[in-house]
Parts: sequence; structure tokens; C-alpha cells
Amino acid sequence: MPRVSAEFRECRRRQILDAAAICFARKGLHATSMPDIFAESGLSSGAVYRYFSGRQEIITALLESIMQPVQCALREAVSREPALRIPQIVDLIIGKMVTVLDVEDASSLVVQVWAESMRTPHLYESQRRDIADLHDALTPLLARMTPEGRVDPDASWTVLSLGLGTFSSQTVLKSNATPTQALVDELRTLLAAPEAS
Repeated sequence: MPRVSAEFRECRRRQILDAAAICFARKGLHATSMPDIFAESGLSSGAVYRYFSGRQEIITALLESIMQPVQCALREAVSREPALRIPQIVDLIIGKMVTVLDVEDASSLVVQVWAESMRTPHLYESQRRDIADLHDALTPLLARMTPEGRVDPDASWTVLSLGLGTFSSQTVLKSNATPTQALVDELRTLLAAPEAS
């Protein structure tokens, strides 16, 4: 049997993940079967199982394929001139999350996988690592905004919370069409308001 290249293997993995994403977005994580994924990918069961042991491994790989491009984009943005500001960083996070999956309703798929991580230990650990990596990728971006070039680690959690919250309200629930810059301006106003005595 001829050996296949790493590029071929990666293309085949991507083909399976894209087919799974379509099925999961269409039917939901639990209603999608492996035969659904075989049919959507146009591959035999043996071809799919050569790359993934089952549905859970596909779900984990899909989640990683969502978060890794976000992490890469944040790391690449560190060298951009001028330095990105908070609204641009939040928009970068949201933009990467909704475009990395080639399915019509990628945002609902992201939320389905997050929900699944609450009951699946290895997925939960994978999600925790991905979020920690996002936090670490954000820290040097935020440090560029300060004269000393240092930032409190809590600042990264704050921006991450703003990014994921905005993602949920703008792209998942579609309950908020306010531009990110306006949201950040409003938040700044609220935080600057004096506390009631």
C-alpha cells in the first residue's frame, strides 16, 4: 500500500471534521451518528475510523480546530502596528470563532460543544486548556497598551469574558447588534460612574 503524505492525511482529517460539523449543526451532537458522518463525508467507515476512534474524538478535534486559530491570531497580532485596542481584540476573537468552521451555523455548534464539555471529562479538560491558552495569548497583547509593558493577569480574563460574552450575545443568541466599540465605550462609562453611597 503506498504511503500517503502528511498533507493528504491533514486534508482527509479536515474533510471528516467539516462533514461532522455540518451534521452536528444540522442534527445536534447527540442525534448525529457515525453513519451520518460517513455519508456526509463520502468516506467509508474504515476511512473515517482510520483517523478518529469515534464521535467523542471528532467532537474534541472540532473544538480544538475552533480555538487554535483564535490563539494563533492573537499571537500574530502582538507584532501588529499600531497595537490593537480592546474592541479590535474582541472582534478578532469573535471573527475567528465564527469563520473557522465552514458551516452555516458555526456559532450554535460551538455552544453545543461547550455544553457537551460540562458532562464529558476529557472534553472539559481540553476546553480548560484552550481557555488558559487564550488567556496566555491575550496577556502580551494587553501589555502593549500599558506604558510599562506589563499587565495584571486578571485583565486577560476580563477581555476574554467580554469576547466570549459578546460572541454569545451577537452570534449565538443574536440578541445584540451593538458594535463592539460601543459596548466597550458603555462599559468604560459604567465603570467610571461613582458608586452610590
